Parts: sequence; C-alpha cells; structure tokens
Amino acid sequence: MSIKDLETLNGNLQHMLALKLQALRSQGPDAAKVLELARGYRQLGCGLLLATYDREDFFQCLFRAADAYLQFLEFQGARKELDPYYLARSRGTPLLDALAIGELRLAHRMGGHMAPRWTEGMEYEDDFCFFDVLPEFAATQPDESLLRQKLDRMERALEGAGSARFDILQAIASRDEARFEEALGALVEQWAEQVEKKRETSPSPLGRAFTLTEANVFIEGLALAQLAHRRGMRLRSEYRYVPPGLMGYSFSPPPRLSIWS
Repeated sequence: MSIKDLETLNGNLQHMLALKLQALRSQGPDAAKVLELARGYRQLGCGLLLATYDREDFFQCLFRAADAYLQFLEFQGARKELDPYYLARSRGTPLLDALAIGELRLAHRMGGHMAPRWTEGMEYEDDFCFFDVLPEFAATQPDESLLRQKLDRMERALEGAGSARFDILQAIASRDEARFEEALGALVEQWAEQVEKKRETSPSPLGRAFTLTEANVFIEGLALAQLAHRRGMRLRSEYRYVPPGLMGYSFSPPPRLSIWS
C-alpha cells in the first residue's frame, strides 16, 4: 500500500459519497443505503488518517458516519415498511463510530432510537446485547444496575461460550485494567484474522477499499478503548490497529449535513 494508492482511493471515496448522498436525497429513507453511506465516511476517515495522519479529518468523517445514521434513526420511526433486517440493533455499526471519536452524547442518543428488542432470526442475541449495552456506558451518569442487567443477559445469550467482547465489557464495568488489556488483545487478534480472510476472498473494488482503509484502523477496538478511557482506566497510548494520539483527542464536530435535502 502506497500513499499514492491511498490518495487515489480517498478521491474515489469522496466522489462515491457525493453520489450516495444524492441518491438518498432523491429516493428517500433506505436503511441499507444509509449504512453504506456511513461505511463510506468511515473508510474515507481511515484513508485520510493513514495518508496524512490528519486526526481532525478522521474524527469528522466518523462523526458524519454516526450522524447520518442518527438522522435515519430519527426519521425511520414513521416508516413501517422498512426492511427489518437492516434495522436489527447489531447492524448499527455507526454507533461504534460515535464511540470511537468519544462522542458519548451522540452514541447515547443513537442507542435510544435503535431497535429495543432482539430481532430473532436476523442477528445473534449476544450481538444484540453488545450493541444494547454500549449506549449505557455512554450515558452521562451510567446506571450501574442497568448495566449489570444487560451484561447478565449477554452472558446468558452466550450460553457458556467465550467472548472477547463480553470480557471487555465486564472489564470496563469493573474498571479491571489487566482484564481489559488481555481481552482487547484477543479481540484485536480476531480482527486480524477477519482482515486476512477478506484480503484473500475480496479482490473486488469494495474489498480493496476495505483492505486499504478500515482494515488498518480497528474502529471497534478504538471505541472500546475510548469507553475505558472515559471510565478513568489507565490504558496504553496505542494498540495494534489503533494508532496513537486518538484516545482523548478533542475535535470540533462539523455542522450537521442533512442526508434528506
């Protein structure tokens, strides 16, 4: 991967985002297309970070991804015909974008609009639980009793299976720094395996966009590290796939860009 490759890809992503935004504005709410738009912003942010290490652009792109999804969530309540598959809570990966940039209020608002119940047959229950508990950590004053209830449900859903995600959430809840480091290391290894598999099986332009950008910046890992940091836990300054200087970085959110008009 060269800087020239990244710069070319970043230009293509910017053009693609303009087209996707235009399509949304002309065709109306579509959960799948909003998620594609958010992914485009995420990939552009990662591409800019890797090409220039511009943290401001990275944070602003992830903010755009999260806010686009929030706009959809705020609007979709009146649209009963939307495909429930894409409305399943665990499809809401832009929640991780909000957490990754430390926008806890934005993440908490998103959580309040996401599907409140498990969409059985369309997502794993433990994935639902993971995305259900994250906004509670983002609350101004987290309800520790409610956190425990949600974590207990996730543990039951796992039925005894191991889960790095669950171990991380447990560590954040109890502020157990050693357990957090160990579990995050396990989650990063899982991410590395997923990335390698996609590199082998996704030679398409979409697959290349992933491998050149977000494959190299583990957004979920950064999101969880940000939550731990906000809970007062002492962490390393960087992790594999989590570049230094991102945790605790203060940025200015851009004005809202309407996805409808």
